Formats: sequence, C-alpha cells, structure tokens
Amino acid sequence: MAGKGKLIGLFLVIVGSISWGASGTLADYMFLTQHAPVLWVVGIRMLLAGILLLLLYKFTIGGSIFTIWHSKSQALLLISFAIFGMLMSQVSYLSAVRYGNAATATVLQFTAPVFIILYYSISRHKLPIRLDVISIVLAAAGTYLLATKGDFGSLNISKLGLFFGISAGIAGANCTLIPIKLLNKYDPRLVCGWAMLLGSLPIQPIVVIDTPHININPTLIFELIFITIVGTMVAYLFYVASLNYLEPAVTGTLSSFEPLTAAILSVSFLHLKLTVVELIGGVLILMMAFVQALPQKNKLE
Repeated sequence: MAGKGKLIGLFLVIVGSISWGASGTLADYMFLTQHAPVLWVVGIRMLLAGILLLLLYKFTIGGSIFTIWHSKSQALLLISFAIFGMLMSQVSYLSAVRYGNAATATVLQFTAPVFIILYYSISRHKLPIRLDVISIVLAAAGTYLLATKGDFGSLNISKLGLFFGISAGIAGANCTLIPIKLLNKYDPRLVCGWAMLLGSLPIQPIVVIDTPHININPTLIFELIFITIVGTMVAYLFYVASLNYLEPAVTGTLSSFEPLTAAILSVSFLHLKLTVVELIGGVLILMMAFVQALPQKNKLE
C-alpha cells in the first residue's frame, strides 16, 4: 500500500506541475495573440478560480464557508495572504510572462526558497546553514546568467521581465509563509478559495473598464478557462494532495517539472530560442530545489 501511495503522490505532483507549466505557456501565447491586459486576465482568473474552489469545498466537505471569518486574527491573516500572496503572485508571474516568456518567468519563480531562507535567517537572527548558502549562490548565479545571457556587460532580458520574475519568487515565498497557520486549521480549498476571491476584488474595476475594449472570442474564452481550471485549480489541488503521499522535500523537488514543461512547450510551440548560457542558468536555479531536498540537520532550529 505504501508503494501504491507513493505512485499516487508522484502522479499527482507531476501532473500538477505540468499543468502549471502548460498554463504559463498558454498564457504566453494568449498575450502574444490576444493582447489581453495582464490585470484583466488576473482579475477574471482569480475571481472564477476563487468561486469554483469555494463551491468545491461546499459540495465535497460541507459546512459553512464562512467559518474562517469567525476570528479577527485569522481574517487579517487571510486578507494578507490574499493581497501579498495570491494577488502579488498572479500579477507578478503573468507580468513576467507578458514582458519576458513563460520559460524564464517560471524558472525565476523558483527563486522563492531563497527568500524563505533569508526570512528565517533574519527573523531568527541566525546565519544560513551551508546548504542554504549553496542554494543562494546557485539561485544568484542562475538568475545572473538568465539576465545577461553571457554578455556580462549588459542586461539581455527585459527589465520588467526580470523585475516581475524576481517579484514572483518573493510572492511565492509569501504564499508559503503567510498561510501556514491557516492551512494547519482549515482545508486548502477554503483558504485558497477565499484568498483568490479576495485578491481579485481590488482589480475588478479594471476588469469592468477593460472588458468592452477587448475582443472576446471563442479562443480567448478557451484560454481563460484552461488557465483557470487546469492552471489554477487542478494544478494547485493536485500539488497539495501529493503532500498526503510524499514528503514536502520530494514534492518540492518534483515540482521542477513546471519550468521544464514551460521550457519544452515554449521551444516547441512558441519557437522560443534558449541559448546555452540561459539553459545553464535555468539548470542552476533548478539545482537549488534538489539541494533544498537534501537532509538538513537542524535547519529550522
């Protein structure tokens, strides 16, 4: 049974990561062909995903979806997660795709562990341990190579693409750190459903204003449905479900299928050309995930 459970966990995390990567590539294609504004896409995606997750919780778990609001401290934590986690993550990642490409944006998003390491080091007044230092060096070197493409005297990536890519990494760290107490008490569908719904509210006026000026066509509708259902709901739920069968370190390492998928699809369908230096930079950042999966004695002490 243990072996079967591990196989289920592997299936869930790999499919979830591939869904994320495929969603990023489709979003890249959508920006290239449909010219839809990033905030408009984020507003619709988060609103729909939030409502669907809450409905899924209601019909599968039952009970009130408002229990999370009974505590003022938990409500404030949820609002913080919605703004600095979910909203920041969605806007940063899709902006990185818009001003760069899906492959680079997804790899830069993988710098999140560096910001988690720095947060724990500062909050606990302790220097990072050796493996964490190696992770930081790998991430910094990989990001530098992606940004310069080997031409160390200039920046060969869009400044906005680089900015939003690193911001996506920071937002990814926020998505890990902020909701810890909430996820220990409430179902992930409830927490993320509310976070996505709340996070979408500040940009709904933009959605209302922009909608009349956007060419709503069947292709755009399909793309929005795909990145909402497959790239948000399925990807997240499969990833979280895998934690019931696998160690978090293993799940985190296997999530490297996300940037791998984005890179393969971008090269195959969007004709993205990656230089050897960019590939090396991407590999260095992905190596960080494997370093973080190694046993680290007293890491959080």
